[in-house]
Amino acid sequence: METKKLTREEALRRFQASLEKKKAFVAELEKSMRDEYRKETGKEAKYFSVL
Repeated sequence: METKKLTREEALRRFQASLEKKKAFVAELEKSMRDEYRKETGKEAKYFSVL
């Protein structure tokens, strides 16, 4: 099996794609967590933190 060396452009494209995927997931997660917090406590969440 031969390994193909990634070009700089391909590596950057893959990295950017993973960042976009993470941003979309975090936005969806934040919305659902804020909705759940509001439902349980009746208050709005002040902070949301993601690593």
